[in-house]
Amino acid sequence: MLPPASTARGGRRLLKRILYSQLFLRDAVLILFGKAEPRLPFTVKARPSSVYYNFAVKPEQAEAFERYITLPAGFRLAPMRCLTGEEPRLLLTLNVYEVTGIAVGIRAEWSTYIVDGEGIGRYMVLEARSSEYSMDPVDIITKKGRVEHVMSDTDLRTVVASNDDRLFTCTLRMHDEQPLATIAPEWMAANDFIYWRNGFCDRTYYGETMVTAPVRQARPGDYDIDDATHWAPFVEPQPLHVLRYEGPLHFMITPWWGV
Repeated sequence: MLPPASTARGGRRLLKRILYSQLFLRDAVLILFGKAEPRLPFTVKARPSSVYYNFAVKPEQAEAFERYITLPAGFRLAPMRCLTGEEPRLLLTLNVYEVTGIAVGIRAEWSTYIVDGEGIGRYMVLEARSSEYSMDPVDIITKKGRVEHVMSDTDLRTVVASNDDRLFTCTLRMHDEQPLATIAPEWMAANDFIYWRNGFCDRTYYGETMVTAPVRQARPGDYDIDDATHWAPFVEPQPLHVLRYEGPLHFMITPWWGV
């Protein structure tokens, strides 16, 4: 028979606090001297839903679009397949979501897709807007701007001001008849490294929520979009697809990987 287990908590509580505080101090020193990378939580909320507006770049605007975004040396644009069964297209994606963790508030990011040094398609953030102050490797401080993303039981209303204060607006009506989308593996894997326009990137780690969260694909009659931003001339007026995640997305982020 095993001896009775001690149920005393005081000493164990103190030992736990001392031990794990020392581990965090060790990690802080290693990060400070560049011997380790930080990993910070980044959770995209389920309400309001994270929405991806994927716009196809007009074929006749592809060269002008590439000149306009001034990619850093060594990068080139890449077509991307977002859903299984479709052909890869040159895209501009607007993702609007609410986050907690390393950043907070409502965020909006216009992104395209590039090929990294290993020949794999990745996100490249072209412009980021936030309802709260945050940090990014391009502007250092992402200033507060007009970013609204309000969800009711029947619709999701989004307003985003681009850097020139011109507005993107959308009212997305939600219902259970909207089909579940099947995400292409390469679009999911593009999240592994998220690049910025100066060539810096964030390393992203994600778990089962990225795979298991239901994604609804809205039909053209389910939304009303008005895009007056400086991005509008480069893309088709109607998105290739509007995708809405119905569950939370849990990430760990290593910001500014390798810097």
